[in-house]
Amino acid sequence: MVKMYTAFTQEIDDPEAAVKEILEQLKPDENMLKNTVGIVHFFYEFVDTEVCRAVIDALPFELVGEVSMYIGAGGRDAETAMSVVMLTSDDARFTVRTVTDLSTKSKELISDEVTKLCTELCAEEKPKMIMPILSLLPHFTGDDLVDIANALPDPLPFFGTLSVNLGIENTNYVIAGGGIATDTCTFIAFYGNIEPTFHITTSFAFDDSFSDAAEITDVDGSILKEVDGITAVKFIEGKGIKVAADKGLADSSIWTIPAILTYPDGTQIVRAFIKIVEGTEFMYATGSMKVGAKVVFSLLDGDKTLASAAKLVEDLKNSKGNDIIAYSCAARAWSLGTNFFAEAQKVAKCAEGYLEANGVPLNYNVAYSGGELCPVKDKDGNMVNAFHNYTLIACAFN
Repeated sequence: MVKMYTAFTQEIDDPEAAVKEILEQLKPDENMLKNTVGIVHFFYEFVDTEVCRAVIDALPFELVGEVSMYIGAGGRDAETAMSVVMLTSDDARFTVRTVTDLSTKSKELISDEVTKLCTELCAEEKPKMIMPILSLLPHFTGDDLVDIANALPDPLPFFGTLSVNLGIENTNYVIAGGGIATDTCTFIAFYGNIEPTFHITTSFAFDDSFSDAAEITDVDGSILKEVDGITAVKFIEGKGIKVAADKGLADSSIWTIPAILTYPDGTQIVRAFIKIVEGTEFMYATGSMKVGAKVVFSLLDGDKTLASAAKLVEDLKNSKGNDIIAYSCAARAWSLGTNFFAEAQKVAKCAEGYLEANGVPLNYNVAYSGGELCPVKDKDGNMVNAFHNYTLIACAFN
């Protein structure tokens, strides 16, 4: 059994005060069991002010984590904040492994290293799940992680996130191995007495689209080059969608307009576009794409975003799932306009209903993501790993 404790601080300018507040909430001296790991989420400036470094050095257990645009935990939420999740157990175990310097390596080399790492993690015992945390990169994506996970001889669930901080270059931080970097992928393998359950919801329906289907005619991994024979930027602008080439897509409307891709076999995935490739009319997406896919655009709806978050908490209430780590796509926050923190507040409000129904508080941490990894069931009821955008995913440990 795993016990989960959360800490939350807004002490961004005072490393000593931040460490003190986190330790007072986690109480590791009292609460740590035989095996412990920590997962941290933080506003990017916590790196600049050395708070991240102080927390890494102060906590008596291994810490991994990522930057987030907004954070909610234990009924509190804020943009300029840090949260720490402490997972601890006597009969579950945690192993952390990391692949670094991804910006200097080819996609093929990274895939080989990650495959080898996963194989080693499964060598003596199959983990109950693996939690990856990946820096957002143009040449190695969540799709690549999913392909590796599903190709393992005995596939296992991958639940995790891509680090993202829109609008600020070189701040897609991942913490792992005592370091802080923007080109890292770290993995937590969970073993022993733990039975995670997975939950997922989205902000729109796949059949809610406003454009005719077009065909992807040129693509390179996560870089969309041409649709119907014209460049990605011209194609999107032809749909009446604003693209701010000089500021990046966080300042344009495209981030909140999901692109629904349908492959010849009927498989549907959703992608967000996040940045124009410098000097081109190509666009970076949050995941890989393939030539021949049909693409239409849908619309994010703030009300649907909040309703889907409420439904997920309701599902957790009914199943009595607790000790929750959740990731929400950054685009869901954008769909809420200036009230971008409303989803975290909705989760906190719905958590009150959880307490009323089950007699215990909902213990949760929610952070924002550049892409969500969460298993789903196929038509035969088998669990299959998948990479998502525009979703809210959750893993319940109890």
